[in-house]
Amino acid sequence: MTLQANIPLIYQTLLKAYGSQGWWPISFADGGPLQDCDSRGYHPGDYDIPLDDTQKLEIAVGAILTQNTNWNNVVSAMASLASANLFSMQGLLHGKIEQIALAIKSAGYYNQKTQYIRNFVCFLQGFPFKKLEGESTETVRKMLLDIKGIGPETADCILLYALKRPSFVIDTYTRRILSRMGMISETASYHSIKKLFESFLEKDLVVFQEYHALLVHHGKHYYSRKPYGNGDQILRSQSFCGNSEEVTAS
Repeated sequence: MTLQANIPLIYQTLLKAYGSQGWWPISFADGGPLQDCDSRGYHPGDYDIPLDDTQKLEIAVGAILTQNTNWNNVVSAMASLASANLFSMQGLLHGKIEQIALAIKSAGYYNQKTQYIRNFVCFLQGFPFKKLEGESTETVRKMLLDIKGIGPETADCILLYALKRPSFVIDTYTRRILSRMGMISETASYHSIKKLFESFLEKDLVVFQEYHALLVHHGKHYYSRKPYGNGDQILRSQSFCGNSEEVTAS
């Protein structure tokens, strides 16, 4: 058995260690955390969220804002948008570019991200969430990737958490964890790593959501800054047997 074939066991190991994560956080769509969410907006065990288009929009905007920054900065930016009455389709579509940029400044690259958000909400005018529900995952993913400012990770976050489609998300922590364990090469492409997970997992929305969130949680604990911790050794001792066959760039 190869190390890659233990992908499902890694999930079970992380879930046992950390429990359900309750991603994607919903904090500002209704002026504050939802009743069943914790103070951070997390909702462990509740996979019905998002409940409406406003919550879907929050997730999508959050996915754009989190590019090249940490989640605390995104939370601050989202709170500023809400305080400025800009967090809505109309606010993001018709609000002054300078005001939106100022509100999301904490998320970094704020001028670019303002335009990316505007690009996305313009897209939603022609293809609202309800209309996207009638399209295949592959079609929606291609449509999202055609929007300037939305790359593979952001597109998969929107698909997985906002549209509730089983499309696995590959982020920096996932890449670091698998690379350190010898399961992928450091130059492995996004597509090849995504294919690795989706080849060894059933297309289950709950598993995809929790697995990605658990990898991020584990990554934050052990792989946030060099020198990295021993998170790979911990996982290997709990989960793995067999020989590694690296996934290389493709």
